[in-house]
Formats: sequence, structure tokens, C-alpha cells
Amino acid sequence: MKKTMSRYKAAAIHLGISATIATLAFLPIYFLWYPGDLFDSAGGRDLFLIMLGVDVTVGPLVTLIVFVQGKKGMLFDLWVIGIVQASFLAYGTFTLAESRPVYIAFVKDRFELARANQIPDSVLKDAHMNRYSDLSWTGPRLVGVRFPTDPDEKFKLMVSGLAGVDIQSYPQYHVPYETERKDVLAKAAPLANLAKFNKGIDIAAVAKGVGRAEADVRFLPLRAGKADLTVLLDANTGDVLRLAAIKPWEYE
Repeated sequence: MKKTMSRYKAAAIHLGISATIATLAFLPIYFLWYPGDLFDSAGGRDLFLIMLGVDVTVGPLVTLIVFVQGKKGMLFDLWVIGIVQASFLAYGTFTLAESRPVYIAFVKDRFELARANQIPDSVLKDAHMNRYSDLSWTGPRLVGVRFPTDPDEKFKLMVSGLAGVDIQSYPQYHVPYETERKDVLAKAAPLANLAKFNKGIDIAAVAKGVGRAEADVRFLPLRAGKADLTVLLDANTGDVLRLAAIKPWEYE
């Protein structure tokens, strides 16, 4: 006797398949492209939740509505639903990949986040010999910057900054973070200063969370998009210990 499949069972199977695929898509997004607190502050969470809501909810819901076992053209309908769903998932993943953070750059007295889609294509072509022009797929790279001394380059950079593309988005100005540690530590503030901007914060617990005593931790702000983060630093070496979802200054 041929078994029948209800529309509820078909929708449940579709939901299971969709959830599995969405989970596989989530892994590189969270663990590589938007690691840790960058997932929320850099906008990865919002975009992924929209993608998840449409892809995991709408597809199975449409299957629940249209599925009738034995209906003529049912297989074709399911293929259309699957193709549309896969296309939306691919577009959402592509959008997240295009806006993934690729550099965390120390600039003057703070860290700045640069995304893949903020790096001008022309700059990447011109900087093909620069080791920082290869945009990372495994998380943002920590770098410093060196401002140009040539007046024409300074002017171009100023104009570019007015248009919203600052020095952290230009690989040709990037230098190894190791060369900037002294300046980083000179600009870094004591951990206790965070209490001014975060009511009720347990400073000792923050330090303990990175395995240090309070006196051995400093911090600098990171402009990260949706919400700025605090970069916790080793007070002796300048090593980045953690990007923390803590307000780093009094203004948003």
C-alpha cells in the first residue's frame, strides 16, 4: 500500500532541510567573517536573521500551503520553491561576504574597521604587490597605518575621507601591527576608565575574562559600524586580547 504524505510532514521535512543548510551557512559567517562580538556590532546578526527568517520560514510555509501528494505539477512547484529559496540564501550569503570585516587598523588613537566592499577595486589592482591587498576570508587582519608624506597623496586621502573612505581602506598604507605597538600603548587608556561610560560594569571581571589583572589591561575604542567595541590590550605588549561589546567612550 502506497504511503501518503500530508502537507504538514512535507513542510516539516522542508523545514529540516532548510535549517540544516542555514546552519552550514552560519558557520563561516560567525566563526570566520564576523567573529565574536563583530557578529552583532558589524551588522552580521541583523542580516543573517533576515536571511534566516525568509529562507527557513517562508520556504517551508509555502510548501505547507501548496503541497498535495499526487497533484499534477507538484514536483515542479517544489523545484521552483527550492530554487527561489536557494537563490535568496546565496544572495544573502554573498551580501554578508561582500561586507565582511577584513582589517582592524590602528589609526592615530583608535582602531578602525574596514570591510571588503569598502576597499576600492582600483586600489587593490594598484596595490597587487602589497601583502595587505589580499582580502582575508578567515577573519579581519590586525594592521597599523602610515600616513603618506607626499602632498598629493595627502590631498587625495583627505578628499577620499570626505567621501567616507578613510586610510584603513587603503592597503598600500598598511604596515605590520608589530611596528605600532609602542604608539598603541601610548594611546591606550586604563581599564578603570570604562566605568565612566558603562554604569555598573565590573572592571575586575572584565580583566579576569582575558586572564589578566586589572593593572595589566588597557583599552582603545574600535569603530565597528552598528555599535562601537572596546579593544582590550595587554598593558605590557600591546597584544589584542579581545574585542568586547563594551561602550568605549561617552558618545555613540
